[in-house]
Order: sequence, then structure tokens, then C-alpha cells
Amino acid sequence: MQSVSHHIRNMASRKLLANPQGSGENGTAMIQWDDTGGPDQAWIIEPASRGGAKIRNLASGKVLANPQGSQSDGTEMIQWDDTGETDQTWSIEPGPNGGLRLRNMASHKLLANPQGSRDNGTAMIQWRDTGETDQEWSFEPPLGQGR
Repeated sequence: MQSVSHHIRNMASRKLLANPQGSGENGTAMIQWDDTGGPDQAWIIEPASRGGAKIRNLASGKVLANPQGSQSDGTEMIQWDDTGETDQTWSIEPGPNGGLRLRNMASHKLLANPQGSRDNGTAMIQWRDTGETDQEWSFEPPLGQGR
């Protein structure tokens, strides 16, 4: 069975979650960028062994991670080799504004676009739940549908 890739679009900026220039390096901060159609903006959602989901970049094969399970607001989210730890696991839950929220299982904080930035290249962070659209995402195609 072929994996379905998704674009993950921030509801505040309308930009896509991206791996800058398709980097293959561990520790690269994940950013937002206008839709280019490249594999650096494509993500595969996989079930994690302890519940939740892994979010794997199509270009690098690495997963979206919270470095060392940081508990701090404002920590930049990175990509890393898949270790199966909770810092690389996300719960996907409905948000109050019609999108989906991605909650890191280690920190219980949400993937966020800082202050709803509209700038290409803005690094995505984690932040405590504020209920704002900068912490909500849409999946294209929607989860559960093929592309």
C-alpha cells in the first residue's frame, strides 16, 4: 500500500509546513513557506507505536520532533531520525477554529506559527494552547483521504 502525502497548511498564514530546501540534516528547524509543490512540503502521517502519530517529511525521510522533549514555549521544532520517542510523536486533535491541532506527546504543547507570521522562512515553534488559528492546521488532502 502506498503512503499518502499531505500538505500541512497553517490556518493563520495559509503557508505550508516545510523542510527548508529538503535538508537531510538532523536538527534542521522546520519552517513555513508558500506552496511550491515540492517534496520538502509533503508529509506522511504514520501511526506511532505508543499512540499518536509520526509526521515524516517526504524529502528527508526524517520526522517532526521537539528537540530533547523541551517543555519551553518558543522552542523551534526540528526534524530528526526516527527514534520512536515521544518527542517525535504528535496527537492530532480538532481545534476550536475548524482546523486540527498537533500536540507534542512529550511537552503537551502545540505546533505553532509564532504570532501568526506571514513570512516565508519563519521557524515553527511549540507553544501552550491559546486557542488561536496560529496553532491550527489543515491537511491537504484531508486525513483519511488519498491524493
